[in-house]
Amino acid sequence: MHILIKIMVTSIAGGLTYVLTNTTKQPEIWQLTMSVFVAGIVLVVQFLIDSSEQARKLASAIGEDVTKGTGSSLTDKVQSISEAATHLARVEDLLGRDSIVRLVESAGRLKQGEDFLLRFTDSQIEGLASLLEGLRSGRADHEGENPDWLLALTDAATISIDATSMTSFDKTHGFVDEGEFWSSELGLRYLDRQREAVERNVRIRRLFLLTDEANDPEELRKLLEPHRKINVEVRALRHDDIPFLYQKDLQDFILFDQKVSYELQTARVLRSGVTPSISNVGLVSNPQLTEKRKQRFEGLWSAAQDPEPTPAADPTALPSGAR
Repeated sequence: MHILIKIMVTSIAGGLTYVLTNTTKQPEIWQLTMSVFVAGIVLVVQFLIDSSEQARKLASAIGEDVTKGTGSSLTDKVQSISEAATHLARVEDLLGRDSIVRLVESAGRLKQGEDFLLRFTDSQIEGLASLLEGLRSGRADHEGENPDWLLALTDAATISIDATSMTSFDKTHGFVDEGEFWSSELGLRYLDRQREAVERNVRIRRLFLLTDEANDPEELRKLLEPHRKINVEVRALRHDDIPFLYQKDLQDFILFDQKVSYELQTARVLRSGVTPSISNVGLVSNPQLTEKRKQRFEGLWSAAQDPEPTPAADPTALPSGAR
């Protein structure tokens, strides 16, 4: 409607000019020229008035922000929108558009008033942001166990998975991935994801570091069996055979594609007979540290041996309950 009014005013000004020039008996070409000229001036003046009014309103809005003590909040808002758009475009280039758009759209569909859902969503996004910041800085940590990281890293691997597993057959040692772990719900899911990774031509090597108590051949065979069935390369290394440089500095880690090391730490306990729990999970992405993990694994792997001849592997077979 505003534009229509401008057109009507411009047309009236041009028409009146044409009538006036016609009454003075001016040539036809001058009548048309003056009509168009005057109409153009009227149109430009209208747009200048509108621009001035918009500038006045903008100055008034900024003045109100300053009066209220918010400073240049309007400018800050414009800058924040530009900054957010820049970051979004960069993330789309790195990770792809679909997942980012899906995250933003899903968050935007949450409704005001759903306080619990909003708080939960905010905590999840905060956790994701902390993970990304940690990976960028070289290490991300999570208090307690985090199965999602373990399974997601296994799914993301395309080249290799190299893992060490300290083993004692004694629960009080608190080693996190031995014995009953592989028959647990998480252990079976982890084995299944490894089977899928092997089918993607991911090379998986698992090195079992045995304590002096782990000297039962039958227990060791049972421990290695589910891994061999899915074509995971396994070796065992007893404490006395571990290179002396590593004997006093052993820890479990899983190196994914030789880029990220998944590391678990167990809590310390004072009472004997008490199984320590997992206190912390760390993801190490610092290139220098992951290179050290790689060199350590290769050194231990070279010193280890296959405890017994590997039987014919069935890549579709898993322990009972794995599927």
